[in-house]
Amino acid sequence: MIRAYIADIVKHLVLSLFVIVLSGIPAAAHFSEGTKVRTILVAETDGVLIAYVRVPAPLVFSDLVGKAQVDQAPLLSPFLRVETTGSGVRYRLDTEAIFQDRSSFEDRLQKALIFSQAGLDLPSSITGFTIRNNRPIQALDSVAAARAALNAESTSLDPVFGQALIDYAVRFDSPDPGGVLQIQSGYAPLLPGPGVSIENHLVDARVDPPVSTTASGQLEAPTVMDGSRLSTFLHFVFQGMLHILEGLDHVLLVIALALGVGATRKLIYLVTAFTLGHSVTLIATFLGATPSWPWFIPAVEAAIAASVLYAAIAAMVNKSGSVLVFTGIGLLHGLGFSFVLSDILGRNAPDLVPALLAFNVGIEFGQLIILALTLSFVLALERLATPALRPARLGTLTAIAILSAWWVTERLGGMVSSV
Repeated sequence: MIRAYIADIVKHLVLSLFVIVLSGIPAAAHFSEGTKVRTILVAETDGVLIAYVRVPAPLVFSDLVGKAQVDQAPLLSPFLRVETTGSGVRYRLDTEAIFQDRSSFEDRLQKALIFSQAGLDLPSSITGFTIRNNRPIQALDSVAAARAALNAESTSLDPVFGQALIDYAVRFDSPDPGGVLQIQSGYAPLLPGPGVSIENHLVDARVDPPVSTTASGQLEAPTVMDGSRLSTFLHFVFQGMLHILEGLDHVLLVIALALGVGATRKLIYLVTAFTLGHSVTLIATFLGATPSWPWFIPAVEAAIAASVLYAAIAAMVNKSGSVLVFTGIGLLHGLGFSFVLSDILGRNAPDLVPALLAFNVGIEFGQLIILALTLSFVLALERLATPALRPARLGTLTAIAILSAWWVTERLGGMVSSV
């Protein structure tokens, strides 16, 4: 399992490099900015394995989109039509063409994902699909919700390609409907573009209550659904660790705190206060206790940057702050953590409470790793190169202060533009 997590980190790094290299390729924008979610819910009904899928339309055509991006050519499909707008061209799903050639479209849906057990692909058939203009309010979090979504009428309009969603159901001929299931994309990946990320919400409704987990990206490598609550818990612990280690603002805050206080009893008090603060807002946000104003998230991000600036300056002047101050800072950072978790998990996950707990535990592990590395570096300098300790400490804190001040300015601009 640890090897799988390490491989996942390497995969993210490679994918990031791939995006950076190809981001200069001009191509039509098939997604607007933000996180795009594909939901896959598997269930066993009367001994038959069924998967219900809610997918952004571009992922069903990812092979064609990717080829068009690499070739810098128009996107060609009998199920798409192009239209000219004031800002250029965009694509729409051609619903008339889809329903005139339903079998070919179902064949594309069937091949979009490969489901396998024990290394063998499962024979499958599409039992129905619905085309939507955009994501409905009701999440795909139960079999009842999935069936209701499938029974809804398809849109009578031709939806914008980058906004359209498709709900569909796949029936499998499986000798072991309750066994371990591997899921992988059947098509080559597309290039999401800057500001776009793709998450997969996986719900295993073969167990009661259902178990949910997540997988990032386009499922180029297989992901596993096994109904295990332990592996799900460990998955979200890993996600919490990954988030704090990838979130530079959170990392720099912890480094500034460690450099300001050192390995003292006060560090324990301040870290505990920060932990309690972010735990409260992480949970409260997921329970719906935060406003939905458009400027709220940019304001929180600006305040998080300001908290890093404060921690760096306080450490530089040997005023590390109080327990009350770091409780408030924790409240801010908890909001930031919740924004990320809402993207990778969703507020309607069937096992939300264990996932929240595991994610929070992962954040604490990540925080302890940063503290341990920082204090170890300080100790090494103190023993091996004492004269270098003070300039190294002040230089690090100065760099953190400059970077966080720039973040404050940048994020305040984003907040103003969202008002």
